[in-house]
Amino acid sequence: MDRTEPEPAAPGRPARGPRPAEERPRGNGEAARPPAPRRSQRGDPEERAERLLRSLQERWWGLLDRPLLWLGVFLVLGAWGLTPGGFFFRPEIPADSIAPRDVLAPADLLVLDQEATREKQRRAQQEVLPVYDLDLSVIAEREAELERAFAGGRRLVGADPGAFRGDARRRALAERLARDSGLEITPEQAGVLATWAFAPDLEDRLKSLARQVARRGVVAAKGALLEHRMRGITLREVASGQERAHFDLYDHLGYPDELREFLEAEMRDWPGLTADERSALIDLSLANLQPNLHPNRAETLARREAAARAVAPAFNRISKGEVIVRHGDRVDAGTAQLLAEITGRRRWRERLLPLAGVLALLGMAAGALWLGLQRERSGAGGRQRLFAESLLLLVLAILGAKFGFLTARALGGAFDVAPFSSVDSYVYAIPFASLALVAALLLGRNPAVVLSLLLSLLAGRLAPGAGWQVAVFSLAGSLAAVYALERYRVEQRMVLTRVGLLVGVVNVGTVLVLLALGNDFGTSPVQVLFDLTLAFAGGLVVGAAAAFMVPVLESVLAITTHIKLVELANTNLPLLRRLAFEAPGTFQHSLMVANLAKEACEAVGADATLAYTGALYHDVGKVFRAEYFVENQRGGQNRHDRLAPSMSALILINHIKDGVDLARKHHLPQPIVDAIEQHHGTRLIKYFYNRALERADPDTEEVSEEKYRYPGPKPQSKVMGVLMLADGVEAASRTLIEPTPLKVRTLIRTIVDDCLRDGQLDQTDLTLADLRRVQEAFLRVLTTIYHQRIDYPGFDFNAAPGRPAGGKVERLGARGEAMRARGAG
Repeated sequence: MDRTEPEPAAPGRPARGPRPAEERPRGNGEAARPPAPRRSQRGDPEERAERLLRSLQERWWGLLDRPLLWLGVFLVLGAWGLTPGGFFFRPEIPADSIAPRDVLAPADLLVLDQEATREKQRRAQQEVLPVYDLDLSVIAEREAELERAFAGGRRLVGADPGAFRGDARRRALAERLARDSGLEITPEQAGVLATWAFAPDLEDRLKSLARQVARRGVVAAKGALLEHRMRGITLREVASGQERAHFDLYDHLGYPDELREFLEAEMRDWPGLTADERSALIDLSLANLQPNLHPNRAETLARREAAARAVAPAFNRISKGEVIVRHGDRVDAGTAQLLAEITGRRRWRERLLPLAGVLALLGMAAGALWLGLQRERSGAGGRQRLFAESLLLLVLAILGAKFGFLTARALGGAFDVAPFSSVDSYVYAIPFASLALVAALLLGRNPAVVLSLLLSLLAGRLAPGAGWQVAVFSLAGSLAAVYALERYRVEQRMVLTRVGLLVGVVNVGTVLVLLALGNDFGTSPVQVLFDLTLAFAGGLVVGAAAAFMVPVLESVLAITTHIKLVELANTNLPLLRRLAFEAPGTFQHSLMVANLAKEACEAVGADATLAYTGALYHDVGKVFRAEYFVENQRGGQNRHDRLAPSMSALILINHIKDGVDLARKHHLPQPIVDAIEQHHGTRLIKYFYNRALERADPDTEEVSEEKYRYPGPKPQSKVMGVLMLADGVEAASRTLIEPTPLKVRTLIRTIVDDCLRDGQLDQTDLTLADLRRVQEAFLRVLTTIYHQRIDYPGFDFNAAPGRPAGGKVERLGARGEAMRARGAG
């Protein structure tokens, strides 16, 4: 039975009904006019301000549903943030032009000499020897393969070497040997080995030959190797990592020609071999001795880039007040370049190319974000709204990171003493993980992970030094923040501090790992300690930044976090206090519904926090006419007895509208408004509908069922579906005189079946298995509430009025005596 529906109980029993409406109903019988709705006491200016604020909010939320607009904002602001110096161009003095004014140095300057710097970098790169990797692990592999082949061959041949003279037998032998040993072997080569009965002496010779070849090194392109014969190469053994400068490049064997010549020369002195057998063994060795000396172009390039980065740039020293160019002088190319360096201006061509690259990078990031959100479940706004919100968060994070890098440069330049002058150290204090923490709270775990990865890659673009180190540092802290939110239940904002502490610890570990990877442990201990301190402080800044941003973004994006829901569940808040004082029965009903809904949502994996908080507010509209609802009546005549059924139904229906109005005025978030609107769905108010049918003249009057249904909408999610069921079950459970477990179970099943038949749960994701778990959860809670107790000895609380409560006590029986002996009451 619906909680707000009056019960057809005994005469004089109060009916369950909500507040009245403004219009007089049409129907049979005399209808009493209910009390007029309470008007707002606030003045017109305040109401106009509220309407204006509401209009602005709706316009803003409408903009969030336009992802293309936010994609453009993301590209423009992101490009400004990621392009060095921005992309606002100012007039410049080009070469071969006349200086319009005197240009003086504004301060003592060291201006970068790009040509000299590039020349120094080119020379430094040329000094780096190319790296070649020598893989000696092939020796053990080839020896193991030869051992398996010869051992298997000896088992197969046995005492009859001539058993494999036929082509078919040799082919079968070759296939067996290749499968067992891993060698590439032909039938002819297998026949030669069988002819020699897989002799151990032959096996040793082939192993020794393989060792010689591998130690000398076989290279696929010897011509490219010999190009470095004048300066040598850096030879690095793959297994041990040892490397040395190597100059004798002719000693290495080119594949396959020089390797074949070497094999022929070595096997020429092997006794007992015919020319065909020697040729077969040469082919066998050539096929299985692959090149093991390879150019490591990636390592060579990395070393040359590192050498170029290590080169100190060349500067031109200019004193403050020094005249760079005078008015009327012709500006030569060198002076024009100097002016461009001083003012930070460059040619359009030099600026457009980096800008195009940044825009392409941002476009790929937006595409990756769209794909990453493809399977993400979102709210009413859908995937496009989630995409727009994610772009907004990402561009705010980019701008915040840019500000952080600017601050790091400013702090590093403000000090002349190490370690305080290290810009890289201050970078560790930038709260990169704030985006992950805020996104996880507002949008969920998966969008937070995608945004963390994208920000880490983009932050590497902003880094003054090694971008990959900043990307690793940012990603590690971000993943730690997401993990921390999965581990801790975010029910108060203090949890953000704990998350910040964990991020700080992970930041410290990441810095140590980066030091190890960069082989930077030669840095002074003071510098290392300074880096670790700032890294840990960066974690604390993450928590502080998230604590500041989450409340702001909750309002801006109209998103309700669990923290907000927990705060709204405080029964000391003004609206809930008003409900408790003006409609105490409704307040107690809401508490019961909240516990039922929370237990059921936990059973089906839905949002239990939203269910609990939404249930506390679902009937808040009853505060206006609390006396029209049965839970708030204290005996006497039922107020609905003098109302027409249509008016009574209108009163019940209007508590939804009034609840929504109250929620709007108290700035409750949309999920709470949804709970108020959807907790009845479009259910039929059966009692008044049936009473209207009884009173109506079937020949002249037609009773419309739509007038006796709640406006809805129907529940749109698991949480709202569970809330509807919890509301109905709690209301119906109040009608049970003897609430035995069997009666409670039957009642729950009846309410659930009625909602299913009426189609109220069609738009939720509740499955039949979910509904079974919901019913079991309701049963556990209600049987706990309506548990039975034994009589108190010496008292009879069920005695008729006028009969003394204390009197003769009947015997309790063995079970009752045992419970009383244990102190049960």
